[in-house]
Amino acid sequence: MTWPATVVFFGVIPAIAIVLLFYEAIADGAVAFDFRPFYAAAEAVVRGNDPYPSAGESLDAVAGPYVYPPLPALLTIPLTPLPFTAAGVLVMAALVAAVPATLWIVGVRDWRCYGLVLIWPPVISAIQTGNVTLWFALAAAVAWRYRDRVLPASTAIGVTLAAKFFLWPLVVWLAATRRLRSAAVASVIGAGLLLLSWATIGFKGFLDYPDLLRRLEDTVGADSYTTYIVGLDVGLPSPVARACWLALGLAVLVSLVVVARRGDDRAAFVLAIVAALALSPIVWLHYFALLVVVVAVAEPRLGPVWFIPLAMVVTPGSGQPSPRETFATLVIASLTIALALRASLQEKADVTDTPMVLGRPSVRAS
Repeated sequence: MTWPATVVFFGVIPAIAIVLLFYEAIADGAVAFDFRPFYAAAEAVVRGNDPYPSAGESLDAVAGPYVYPPLPALLTIPLTPLPFTAAGVLVMAALVAAVPATLWIVGVRDWRCYGLVLIWPPVISAIQTGNVTLWFALAAAVAWRYRDRVLPASTAIGVTLAAKFFLWPLVVWLAATRRLRSAAVASVIGAGLLLLSWATIGFKGFLDYPDLLRRLEDTVGADSYTTYIVGLDVGLPSPVARACWLALGLAVLVSLVVVARRGDDRAAFVLAIVAALALSPIVWLHYFALLVVVVAVAEPRLGPVWFIPLAMVVTPGSGQPSPRETFATLVIASLTIALALRASLQEKADVTDTPMVLGRPSVRAS
């Protein structure tokens, strides 16, 4: 590819895509629509009201009631003096900035990667919806970069646990790679922030929260990209499909531990992110924005794996995907993960095979 074509594809097109994303979101009144429940919950907390829906209130997949632990609502309070549209645009802009920040922290220095990921469909979806996925990607990047330092890694993971119990396999990764102190501190930080945030709102919704999550899965679980839904689509009974889903997730988790014990930190980290996706009962398109971290850790320079997620353009995001769209999205994600793991294992092999000079790897290891 010539230099002008490279600039257009990796620079101009992503910039235009982001500008159009903001323009259309504002014009259509669809600014950060997943952020609206956060904003409404923050306003409720400010007024001293219960931010959670009542037992009889219906749960809608799009801009429905607030279903997260209290921490995200509390962090949203500084934005409540702004009109929602202004606050939503600010959140979307911050999410755009979170993407290059994530890549930089992980160690990606190839500028083409920065432009390319901004046109990944799951990244565009994460920005448009204004949810927490890209913040979680940034936290995972911090955990990887500072994995050998207890406080930064533990704090990054602990905050995500208090905001949404989704990246918990990263605690398993810390423990499996013998960073037991970091795993313990992350768990303590997560539990402490969770209890503190709930205490701040007077423990409103605390006892009913497990039932709320169950109701949420019953309401929107079918609008999801999981192997459980694929099992239902091919005609498996619900218990069998759920068993297959759990078996796959647990297999990934076991693989994480096995790989970690063999000393492959990079592949184990990748598998931790994969386990989080595989074991989540609800997965929408923007969840796959976490593959930014997977690909960046595995292959920090532009390569074929960076282009695979572009194929997720075949899916509509959330909104009742067809069985074919669900299957295609999971195949694309699986191919991305497989290539990333291959790159991680190759990196491990290259380091292992590097000649030693006076007990240290030679300069070819870099």
